[in-house]
Amino acid sequence: MLDLSRIAGLPLSLNENGLLAFGPDVVVDEHKERSLGALAPVVLEPDVCRGSQEIAYYMYNGVYRRTDAARLAGLPLRYELTLIPPRRIGREFIKTFGHIHSLEPKSGLPWAEVCEVVLGTAHFLFQTLDPAGPSADRAFYVEAIAGQKIIIPPGVDHLTINPAPEPLLFSDVIALGVSGDYGRYRASRGAVYLEIDDGGKPCFIPNPAYRRVPPLRRLELRDYSTLALTTDEPLYTAFVRTRGENWGFLTDPSLFRSAFPDLTAEISL
Repeated sequence: MLDLSRIAGLPLSLNENGLLAFGPDVVVDEHKERSLGALAPVVLEPDVCRGSQEIAYYMYNGVYRRTDAARLAGLPLRYELTLIPPRRIGREFIKTFGHIHSLEPKSGLPWAEVCEVVLGTAHFLFQTLDPAGPSADRAFYVEAIAGQKIIIPPGVDHLTINPAPEPLLFSDVIALGVSGDYGRYRASRGAVYLEIDDGGKPCFIPNPAYRRVPPLRRLELRDYSTLALTTDEPLYTAFVRTRGENWGFLTDPSLFRSAFPDLTAEISL
C-alpha cells in the first residue's frame, strides 16, 4: 500500500492491485472508467485494443473529505482524480481519449482547468485542432511530476499521457457542469502527435492521419504563488483553504488572460 495522503492533501493510497483506496471520510460523487477498446479511434494501432474491455484509466469526480463538505458547500467548482496505469497500446504509451471543454455560457469561451500530478510522470499534450483537415496550427506539451501544477487554457484540445513504467495519478479542479467534446479527436484519429516507445525511450511522432503538423514545443511549468498554485501545497489543500477565491478564471474564462499573461503570450492564445 502506497500512502499518497501527504502529496494529495486528503486520505488516499494506491493498493497492491494498483487501484486507489480512499480514507473512510472521503466522498466520491462519481466514479467512471474508460476501456482500452474505447480508445481505438484515437490510437496509432487500433487493432491492438479494439473490442478490449480492459480498463485504460479511472476517473473519480467530486472528491472531498466529509469534514470539508461545509466549507466547500455552494462552490461552483469540484475536485477530481484520474488514475492511468502503466501500459502500452502497441507502440504507443497509454493516454486519455482527449477533448476540448464546452463553452461557458456568459463569455462564450471554453472553460479552463487546473491540474496537479500526485504520482508518476505526466505529459499533457495541447493543440489547436481543425478536424476537417485534420490539421493543427499549434502543438505544445508539458512534462509534470508529483506536486507540479498544470494550467489548461480555454480553447485548446488536450489529453494526458503516461510515459513512465509506474501509475500516473493526477488531480484537477474544474467548474461544475463542464463537459468535454470528444468528437474532434475521434474525427481526427487522435492528436497531432503520438507518443511511442522508441527502444525504451519515449518519443513523439507526427500522427500520419494529419495533413498539417506544426512543430511540437515543450513548455516549462512555473509556480503561481499569488494564485496559491505552487509545488509547496497540494491542490486539494489549496482548494479547501482558499475556496477557489483566487481562481476566478475557472468560472469565467474571460479572466484567463489577465490571470496568466505569461502563459497566454507563450502559447499565442
